[in-house]
Amino acid sequence: MKLYFFILVAFSLKQDTGPFEQLKQLEGCWQRIGTSVPEYEEWKIRDSFSMVGRMYKVNEGDTLVSEEILLIQNQQQVFYQAKTFNQPEQERVSFRLTGYQNGSYFFENPKHDFPRRIVYSFKGSDSLHAWIDAGDNNASTRVDFHFKRVK
Repeated sequence: MKLYFFILVAFSLKQDTGPFEQLKQLEGCWQRIGTSVPEYEEWKIRDSFSMVGRMYKVNEGDTLVSEEILLIQNQQQVFYQAKTFNQPEQERVSFRLTGYQNGSYFFENPKHDFPRRIVYSFKGSDSLHAWIDAGDNNASTRVDFHFKRVK
């Protein structure tokens, strides 16, 4: 009976720390560092299996959305689905989570022209380094984005 109780308690205390749960730390508003016009990436948890995000600039009081993002857990896979402001809904580009370690998450789509890889790397609770590139064999195409949490 004691063993059954221990297993039950241990199971109830176990937290889901899979990659999608870990990515929920994106929730909030992040301001890009080092730009002349304020740029932001904002994330909201939609439900247990999805988050919505958007990238936008604020220029003279106007909010200009440049990209809408869905982060979705579908069974055992996680997908980053991006749609730029000029793409119709059916042309959302999907990147599959291919790896994660030490606070970095790698999303890839080798069939997409550019980018082929999107990486989010957390540097503490209030600092985020993201980048896009053409994949492992083409790191010279890398574009970096440094963010600080603003809320």
